[in-house]
Amino acid sequence: MQRVRHLRPLTAASVSVLGCALINLTAGTAAGQARVAQAAAPAPGLHAAGAGARPRSRDARADAAPGCRPHAGRVCQASTTSPHRSARLHSRLVQTPVALRAHTPKPAPKPAPTAAARGRSAVITAVLATSCENTGLTPEPGNLALVREAVLCLINRERAQNGESPLKINPQLEQAAEGHSHELVTADYFAHVSPSGKTPVDRIRELGYIPGPSVGYVIGENLAWGTYGLATPTSIVAAWIASPGHLANILESQYTETGIGITPQVPGSLGNGAPGATYAQEFGVIIR
Repeated sequence: MQRVRHLRPLTAASVSVLGCALINLTAGTAAGQARVAQAAAPAPGLHAAGAGARPRSRDARADAAPGCRPHAGRVCQASTTSPHRSARLHSRLVQTPVALRAHTPKPAPKPAPTAAARGRSAVITAVLATSCENTGLTPEPGNLALVREAVLCLINRERAQNGESPLKINPQLEQAAEGHSHELVTADYFAHVSPSGKTPVDRIRELGYIPGPSVGYVIGENLAWGTYGLATPTSIVAAWIASPGHLANILESQYTETGIGITPQVPGSLGNGAPGATYAQEFGVIIR
């Protein structure tokens, strides 16, 4: 199930996003059992005892000295001395109770991070230290490479801020994203499934990203379009991040690769002729 909501126009500009839930269609191996997890709906405005005293045991009653009834907070001691002596002992014990302290073992030392963990941490640190450039560009035919780089930088920064490794560009996923963003404009629709019935998985499979039926994979897709100043990488990525479903795709830890497609136009029936751009981002990982 896919849920779509519209963002209210800001003055003359508008932005819309659509996110495909995680699609995990895997082979019948133990490492890749079929799972479909639907992303949550976009955010509003987006088209994108006290326990009682313990009962006394028979042994406790049997061991108690005459006239000494054990109960919570009182210590009784059996004795062969006279009743007066026993009473004095009992009284002293009541007046000076013994505080028992539980022994708390020291926690075991944490194991040293592995080389892989240190390397991952270093990569995340490097991403956070890198500033994203050209994030305010409005997509045009001559600057699409810069706009794609800006989107990737913003996406990876968001992942790094949440402790996730950066995504790497995959040519096949990028080709799928480019093809779909272009088709959204030329065929004038805005959806994950094309009018001919092709799904994101179909498009990505046709390009060879999924090598065969014996491997598992996780595929996701985020879509967006915006007009005027809301067509920039900053605005588009911000709209995705503001939507729980889209953010779930962005932060999915299984994803390792991505592809970004941008067409510097908006579907005619949606943009009302206003200048803008249509974005598609594919996410993927092959599970062998």
